[in-house]
Amino acid sequence: MALSATQHAARENKIGASFAPYLLAGDADKILQEWKRLVGAPDYEAENLEDVWAVQLGSYLESFALDWHQRRTGRVLTRRGESVPHPVRSYVAATLDCFREDDRCVIDCKVIGGWRRIDDACAFYTPQMIVQAGCVEAQAAALLIVHGGAEPAEYPITWDADYEAEVWRRIDNFYRAVCDLAPPVEMPAIAAPVPAVREADLSRSNAWVSAATEWLGNRAAAKTFSAAEKSLKALVEPDVKRAFGGGIEAIKNKAGAISIREG
Repeated sequence: MALSATQHAARENKIGASFAPYLLAGDADKILQEWKRLVGAPDYEAENLEDVWAVQLGSYLESFALDWHQRRTGRVLTRRGESVPHPVRSYVAATLDCFREDDRCVIDCKVIGGWRRIDDACAFYTPQMIVQAGCVEAQAAALLIVHGGAEPAEYPITWDADYEAEVWRRIDNFYRAVCDLAPPVEMPAIAAPVPAVREADLSRSNAWVSAATEWLGNRAAAKTFSAAEKSLKALVEPDVKRAFGGGIEAIKNKAGAISIREG
């Protein structure tokens, strides 16, 4: 979405939600440029996106996609383009694509190429939705994705408490670097947890079928092995440090645990 002058002013000197995915991805160039923007570095130049087709297409389609989704679902989408500061972190803000009041859900519209996997897009933009949800104190978050020109589809975005804590920790550390005028150091990417929601037919995978055959063929032997191991350990009396015979030995450590091996 192309931002208005008012929206730009509301975001000035604040870390925006849209920057969070790059911060968590460890994108060194994006992180350095954002740091330069916030510290007022004399060599900072705002990225010119006027001739970037994907960005301009997304800006053009966003309102239409939101209107379409609202009409299709019958659920009202409000607060479009509203800039919302974080209730606690004064240095963080989010510009909303929209908000759905009936389930208190922040929704962000993304127009992505048909070659891009939906799961990858959802994982990448999860930090942005965490920040948006935090700013609005929302109860849910979702992406409205136009995938390769297809009809917009809504994808709920979920995360766990540990990942959310990591997002805010990295944002706080980045802001500390801004306040200290210390250029940000290189940081590793932290991937969002991907929820297990789909089924996969791997019957045509040679590796899967081969491993499955071995698993099925050795399942009974594994049970026999486990039972024999328990029996051997039970035969090692309390005062025995090492027992051996029949090609194996049982060794008891200082904690009393017994390990069995060939010997």
